[in-house]
Amino acid sequence: MLDFLELEETVGRAWHRMVGGIASYPVHDDHAVALTEVRGRLAVMFRALGGETGVQIASAGARKSGHRLGWRQRIGLGDERLEQPGRDAATIFLPDRISIFPDRGLNAALYRWLAAWFAAAPIDTITEVDALRRDLLVLRRASETAVFVLMQFPGLVGDYAKLAAATAEARPRRPLPRIEQEVEQIVLALLGAGKAPAGRLWPAMMGTGPLPDKAPPGYHSILPCPLWGDCWTRELSPAHAGEDECAPGAEAAPENDRKRFAVREREDNANRRDPFVLNRFEKILAMAEMVNVDRPADDSEDEDAQKAADDLEEITLSRRTGKPASRFKFDLDLPPEALDASKLNADLTYPEWDYRSGSYLPDHCRVLAGAASEQGESWTPDDATRRHIRQVRRRFEVLRPRHELMRAQADGHDLDLDALVRARCDLRAGSGGSGLDRIHVAMRPQGHDLAVTLLVDVSLSTDAWVDGYRVLDVEKEALLVLAHGLSACGDHHSILTFTSRRRSWVRLETVKAFGEPMSGTVERRIGALKPGYYTRIGTAVRHAAAELARQPQRKKLLIVLTDGKPNDVDHYEGRFAVEDTRKSVQEARRLGIAAFGVTVDATAQSYFPTLFGRGGYAIVGNIKRLPAALPAIYRQVAH
Repeated sequence: MLDFLELEETVGRAWHRMVGGIASYPVHDDHAVALTEVRGRLAVMFRALGGETGVQIASAGARKSGHRLGWRQRIGLGDERLEQPGRDAATIFLPDRISIFPDRGLNAALYRWLAAWFAAAPIDTITEVDALRRDLLVLRRASETAVFVLMQFPGLVGDYAKLAAATAEARPRRPLPRIEQEVEQIVLALLGAGKAPAGRLWPAMMGTGPLPDKAPPGYHSILPCPLWGDCWTRELSPAHAGEDECAPGAEAAPENDRKRFAVREREDNANRRDPFVLNRFEKILAMAEMVNVDRPADDSEDEDAQKAADDLEEITLSRRTGKPASRFKFDLDLPPEALDASKLNADLTYPEWDYRSGSYLPDHCRVLAGAASEQGESWTPDDATRRHIRQVRRRFEVLRPRHELMRAQADGHDLDLDALVRARCDLRAGSGGSGLDRIHVAMRPQGHDLAVTLLVDVSLSTDAWVDGYRVLDVEKEALLVLAHGLSACGDHHSILTFTSRRRSWVRLETVKAFGEPMSGTVERRIGALKPGYYTRIGTAVRHAAAELARQPQRKKLLIVLTDGKPNDVDHYEGRFAVEDTRKSVQEARRLGIAAFGVTVDATAQSYFPTLFGRGGYAIVGNIKRLPAALPAIYRQVAH
């Protein structure tokens, strides 16, 4: 009650009410729609309208906008950050929530419109650097794209008319210099809320007149329109030739749905030992937007580090030594390394699919195949796991092939009276009695005629802890339980693990080979599994499918167990990795192999269906359920 006596607090609250949180567009929190509510429907809509299968939908981070601010915004903000929709070749970035309109239905309709927009919009970037010329080119593209979308999908005409009118109403009315005001009139005209201006900028925007030479001094870009998405591409980062170090596992930090822009730093400034007095303060301030700044490695954990990372437009990644003070799990939008298309000269190589050129890169990945070691980690199953193994074995024994009575055989333990009578009747009828040599019955085992390969991800991410459980330990338990079940039912099977570190080092190890009995040796190999590096799933699937295709069984099944997205430290990430993995699964199916994916990544719904297709995957969101779920999944898929 006596807070008003605290002058600093009182003035601060008054100042915040006057200039703090002043946004260009209105905010109606009561009518907001979150991306998480509609992401699944938007993905279906985007692909149904012709969008690329491998493109993912992610939350857009707020980015600085160069538009002119009102006087209160200039005092309180200095600049404004907007969640502007955009896309690149791999990802569509949509606002985390939309609350511009005082109507929840309109806010949801804006998400649907943007899905249609990006399904039709070109993805080449407007490279014009002059602000005025770029604004006019952006508006020209927006006009052309909107017309094209409405022609292709006339069912959106009604929604777009309402959205355009509401957006025009929501745009701020503020005094602007003459040129900026003319550009703003063009925006309103495109939204159907006014007439085209009479100056030279309208013909320039429409493409019927020349663009101005340059923007006048002091020109500010237009306020972005939420109905019109942007497109951008990013320069490839140079290839990194050094060794890649991996931090030890720890409790997995929670991951949100937002993708953050990031770049790789060529040189690690954190390792420099420049004296503080020799650093200019302008340089120190410029480094403030880097995560890996020059500070001691034993800093205490920064409680505000997550918020600081969220506030950055772009995160700079660099290598460092020492234990980090804070750990985060980010989905980063990194520019991939420049693609090295040279062939590798090795004993065992596989191609890789480049979706951008629509062709294979021959001999692109080297596989190092070998037997798994019995020496490594000392994991052993506990009593509960042993009981679970016995239960699964009993269930799977029911699936063991039974002896079947075979009639009309050339030899056997008894006569087939029906066949004998038919043969005698045929003989008396004068047909020659051709069946007299097949008058026996025999009991013979009938096999499933099925070969199975379990391909298990042992990348570094399996060293993380989720809900108090180490991912790799849960994988070991599930693998051991299923292996005993397969042994009990007699299915011909093998177990492979994989990890990678660039295209020249893709390691696949055989835990159990085809024809090898389930034994203590196999159990020790499973217990000794340890985390590796990265997850180049496409190459691993191609190698496993090649071995599986050589098996004599008529039916073949490949089960891939993983805990995250395909990725590696080179160009193999993002859409490139997703498209290559998807292509490898299609290749396996063309060989007659049924490919099925199982993941423990609770957020996999955004990408896993793309990899394995409808009905070809299972997501086990609760990791502790994996040992029970994996045998059940196998029985459903294989039998």
